[in-house]
Amino acid sequence: MSGGPRLDLGHPRSLAELLRDALTCFFRYPGTLLLVGLAIVAPVEIIVSGVGLGQLSAAYQDTASRTAGLVSAATGFFVTAPLITAAAVHLLAQAAAGEQPRAGSSLQAALDAFPRVFAAVLLAGAGVLLGLALLVVPGVYLFVRWYFVSQAVVIESKTPVGALRHSSEVVESFWFRTAGIVLLANLLVALVVVVVLIPVEAIAQAADREAVSLAGTIAVETVTVPYVAVLSTLLYHDLRARRAIVD
Repeated sequence: MSGGPRLDLGHPRSLAELLRDALTCFFRYPGTLLLVGLAIVAPVEIIVSGVGLGQLSAAYQDTASRTAGLVSAATGFFVTAPLITAAAVHLLAQAAAGEQPRAGSSLQAALDAFPRVFAAVLLAGAGVLLGLALLVVPGVYLFVRWYFVSQAVVIESKTPVGALRHSSEVVESFWFRTAGIVLLANLLVALVVVVVLIPVEAIAQAADREAVSLAGTIAVETVTVPYVAVLSTLLYHDLRARRAIVD
């Protein structure tokens, strides 16, 4: 089935084009991307934060504990983001082929690839944490170099170790550009999160229920994580096109 104009993944994009095209994809396939986001974010957050950290039944807390913050960050880094990124890779490949992206096939592709993606992200995370523990700067450097391990596994069929190497090769000569775009994208998302969650937190405090705060987190992540996944995948294709020109 035709999904409209084909998405061209083979040419470099400026920063404005990356932000615009990621947003265009989101508005062109809103139901698919939101369903993918919700299908991954909701069960993960409910199991980890709702049940594991007790937020489904707890009274409202003004500040999250350090443990809760670390668990939430680790879950997002190692599970939620890689799964949604793998689904976004498949979705964009369908759009590039002129097909109508499907949430079901994208989710299945993500689940099929997740063991290899998780292993690659785990290796990258361990290296980044070691770099941060040593002098901070090496950790930041490696984070950017290995930012595309999920795409390397899904698109290039790389092994976990090969994904680290391939991501480094793609980023080579474009480290500062990659770092700037990744930083800007996350700042924009953080701004959206703050704006949306302020009234949600007020409602949660009035109701004295952490479950309300959890529902707000699920809603925000359902929108923002797929957007970042689409943007990062477009950036990966952009860098690969630039790398080909340089080579």
